[in-house]
Amino acid sequence: MFSKLVFLLLGCMAFDAALACNGYKAKLVKMDNCAGDDAIMSVDDDFSIKLNKKCELVPSGCIKNKPFTTAIAKFKVQKDGIVMKEGKMDLCAAIDQASTEAKDIMKLFGAPSSCPVAEEKVCSNEHTVDLSKYKSMLGMARGHLIIDSEIKHDTGKSCFHAEIEITKN
Repeated sequence: MFSKLVFLLLGCMAFDAALACNGYKAKLVKMDNCAGDDAIMSVDDDFSIKLNKKCELVPSGCIKNKPFTTAIAKFKVQKDGIVMKEGKMDLCAAIDQASTEAKDIMKLFGAPSSCPVAEEKVCSNEHTVDLSKYKSMLGMARGHLIIDSEIKHDTGKSCFHAEIEITKN
């Protein structure tokens, strides 16, 4: 259950919008593409997302992927200074094992549907994903969240750092 919450929060890491769902709001405090200009995966500066009152995730903007065959991610999720989850995962293998719902959400954020990945720019075009079944888990996420992810590819690296504040009205 916590891993689904982490997935939801990772989906919220590239945004500069207030989220409102089940009385909760989230504000992106900081978002960095920390691998620099050579990053294999990067989020456009104008990428944004909102979580509307129907608990639908509504992204807008684009994500760029340079070609790669492998993607090994090292990640850490902290809440109020306490490490909640950390680990390492093969993202290409995880894509193959992901549920249809997870693949739909990943597609909105420019995540590839399989490896190897060709160079591409994936834009959301204001599509939505219904996350209402996760709204009861937002209470567990309340606080200051820090999400760090370093991804090693056969062609280079990607890196993301996000800080999110989740509060309840």
